[in-house]
Amino acid sequence: MSVNQSILSAKKSALFEALFQTAQVQQVPLAFWRLPKSEEIHCIADLSGSTTRKIDLEELPAGFAFSPFINPDGQQTLFIKADIHYTIQDNQLSQSVLPGQDTLFNKQQAFQEELQLKLEQLHQAVPGRAGEIAVMAAESSPEDRDYFTDIVARGRRAIAKGNFQKVVLSRTRTVQLLENYNPADTFYRLCQFYPQAFVSWVYIPGIGMWMGASPEILISIDKQQFFRTVSLAGTQPYRAQIPVSRAVWTQKEIEEQALVCRYIVNCFKKIRLREYEEIGPKTVIAGNLMHLRTDFIVDMQATNFPQLGTVMLELLHPTSAVCGMPKEPALEFIRTHERHQRQFYSGYLGPVNINQETHLFVNLRCMQIQSGKAILYAGAGITSDSNPEREWAETEFKCQTLLKVLEKAV
Repeated sequence: MSVNQSILSAKKSALFEALFQTAQVQQVPLAFWRLPKSEEIHCIADLSGSTTRKIDLEELPAGFAFSPFINPDGQQTLFIKADIHYTIQDNQLSQSVLPGQDTLFNKQQAFQEELQLKLEQLHQAVPGRAGEIAVMAAESSPEDRDYFTDIVARGRRAIAKGNFQKVVLSRTRTVQLLENYNPADTFYRLCQFYPQAFVSWVYIPGIGMWMGASPEILISIDKQQFFRTVSLAGTQPYRAQIPVSRAVWTQKEIEEQALVCRYIVNCFKKIRLREYEEIGPKTVIAGNLMHLRTDFIVDMQATNFPQLGTVMLELLHPTSAVCGMPKEPALEFIRTHERHQRQFYSGYLGPVNINQETHLFVNLRCMQIQSGKAILYAGAGITSDSNPEREWAETEFKCQTLLKVLEKAV
């Protein structure tokens, strides 16, 4: 089941497009991703269809987890099993398939044959679209601005009353896609523009299509069994002319980041874990923005805690960086005041047990692609020192992560 290597001289976006078109024809879930600071792009297909399951990282086969923001007891997480696993680097497509019974083998063969056909069609097609934009230019409406600044003000009043210390409020921005829109081109540009981010593209029949470039690790477990999680909060525009070491943070931003750190440490305390390394906070660049970041590292072998990944996933999600603190009253405020459903925004996603590693990220800087439009999601952490207009501006900056690749030509 090999793919004709002579066809693979096409640009990477054509490889992505062929894989996506094959998944559409075969009606199977597909996930693309590229880890931060990596040039290798992965793609997996689940030939059995999407399954909803509770995530147990130690027991799952190789695959890709995709979880919504609201996920009672973790029961609504989607898992795309790696029945076929492709890697793409330097315009070369390589593949591995999981051994299976005759039924799975036949589906693998059918997928490969369809992919071969799509690659040949794209290879013979007249090159196009280079230099074209993907969306109609659109500004956020005054009504959207008024709505968001109003709920930020309400959040501040709730904090003043002692209902919670912090709440993270989000909004959406919808842009119309042109008829020539090609998600493969968008994913390719995201990989180019944001080398420090986790770039993803998920397609699940009956669920939809999501794409994003997230800066925030939720949990990570490497081959050496080191567990990592990150506190990422505080936001300001990145200006190339000012060194990162000279970034100045306000009391509000420092407090916001400290709350997320405290939340992670409290999770460690709940499981009586004392042996961890804390590094930071430090200023990091994430696309067109800067954040404060603190890393937490645990040696799972030294602590004799092989289930730490699953245990911490259940404790952390949703973190105070996307929900608030304390969690329950902040979550209730979000449910009451946000006029949209977050769905998979501020959930988590990423590869599980791929090459003996698991990397789950918070689904930020993301968009849902449906019915000729892209719905962009962005949020801001609200504390007692928040200014509604500044929080609105922060969400606009965050939307630019995706608007940049939608509006600019290849």
